[in-house]
Amino acid sequence: MRFRALLKKELKHLFYSPMAYIIGAIFLLITGWFFTNSLFLVREAELRGMLDVMPLLLMFFLPAITMRVLAEEKKVDTLQLLLTLPVKEWEVVLSKYLASVVLFVFILSITILYLPVLYLLGEPDGGVIIGNYLAILLLGITYISISLFASSLTSSQVVAFVVGFSIIFAFFIVQRLQMILPVQLQDAIARFTMLGHFEDMIRGVVSLSDLVYFGCVNALFLMLSTFVLVRRKG
Repeated sequence: MRFRALLKKELKHLFYSPMAYIIGAIFLLITGWFFTNSLFLVREAELRGMLDVMPLLLMFFLPAITMRVLAEEKKVDTLQLLLTLPVKEWEVVLSKYLASVVLFVFILSITILYLPVLYLLGEPDGGVIIGNYLAILLLGITYISISLFASSLTSSQVVAFVVGFSIIFAFFIVQRLQMILPVQLQDAIARFTMLGHFEDMIRGVVSLSDLVYFGCVNALFLMLSTFVLVRRKG
């Protein structure tokens, strides 16, 4: 009951925020442009145009959505008041994380409207499309956990955005730089980068190692966020 009340509060806070809808609308406009560009100019009945830019888009948009969830409460001192209530630090972190995930899923679900167009103009592989959306979902919620950790470190939304973006960009750039490394290291690095697992999944190949990887990264940053709150309370 206590956790449900926290989650309800966070959902109201996010869904009543005009900034979330502005960011979501911009996100949908950009993904729609890349989708139609691939569909009508390249003449490919698939989500490839949208998928190619998705890691970069989410790198900007999800820290922007998540940057205020803890930083704002620190700034107005409501977080300290919240931590004096009979709630656990992990409940606070998890409620904010799940509320952000729900908002992301809501925005992402609107892109499902692209699918009837694909089936009208071609014969896309349903299994690949499911893998595509699962890959986007896992990448997105992992970005959210990282951004939430960044928000726990500061009372400034701008700093939270920069820190969250920087951590995500570090994961991104390692994947891109692996091509200049010795061949022996490339496969090893690919196993520990988010983009490596994401690219495997958008090809329709979903393995247990991909699910375990994203689950572990999410758990790590949620635990780090909880640790920061524990230290703050202490």
